[in-house]
Amino acid sequence: MSLLEVDGLTVRTSDGRTLLDGVTWDVAAGARLGIIGESGSGKSMTALAVLGLLPAGMRATGHVRLDGTDLLALPPRRMDAVRGAQVAMVFQEPLTALDPLMTVGRQISGPVRLHQRLSRTAAREEAARLLRLVQIDDTERVLGSYPWQLSGGQRQRVSLAMALACRPRVLLADEPTTALDVTVQAEVLELLDDVVERTGLALVLVTHDLPVVARVAQDLVVMRDGAVVERTTVPRALAGDGAAYTRELVDAARAVTALPTPEAR
Repeated sequence: MSLLEVDGLTVRTSDGRTLLDGVTWDVAAGARLGIIGESGSGKSMTALAVLGLLPAGMRATGHVRLDGTDLLALPPRRMDAVRGAQVAMVFQEPLTALDPLMTVGRQISGPVRLHQRLSRTAAREEAARLLRLVQIDDTERVLGSYPWQLSGGQRQRVSLAMALACRPRVLLADEPTTALDVTVQAEVLELLDDVVERTGLALVLVTHDLPVVARVAQDLVVMRDGAVVERTTVPRALAGDGAAYTRELVDAARAVTALPTPEAR
């Protein structure tokens, strides 16, 4: 049964240009959905529209249902209660997503205190627990650090801990490994795997990197020019059993990197 359903999602600008056209997909609790496509295909805009974070001058229509509740129909105050608490997002570049003037401890414990109504001490203990969940052991040092004092991999782990702070049911990860080197990228992908296994949340992984999707996701949505080309599975895509555009993406990825065979999935 689907937990999050995106149905006919369309985004237009104030001057009538269509940026997303009838985007439709769904994801169940505990499932891992990858959304791929070239730059400008509408992947990240879809994630922003789901969270109600579109830039000024853009309007979303259609339906985004979380367990039957249409998020696009919610007033701003009710959407504030959903954002972070039920649907959370990990952004591409943690150095810009995190506040450089606030310690990690304050940035993680703030949402915890707001949504879970914990005391300051209990919220800090929860922040430390979340850092351990994302495999950061020196929690006291990291809690007292500013983002710019941490490595890229540590910052992305902190961003993931923040996203998990309010125990969301859906995690949107928008290009979470693009800014990381290959070794750290592998660690973060393994961490995402582990978090889904432990928490049972639904993961929606947005990326242009097909090997990343092949490592984490089960199901696949392929986008181009603001529309869905096809909904398939990762093994079918790797086997070349799909739309012509999907086959082009797979062939291009295989030309520059190693992709697993369908049998290895």
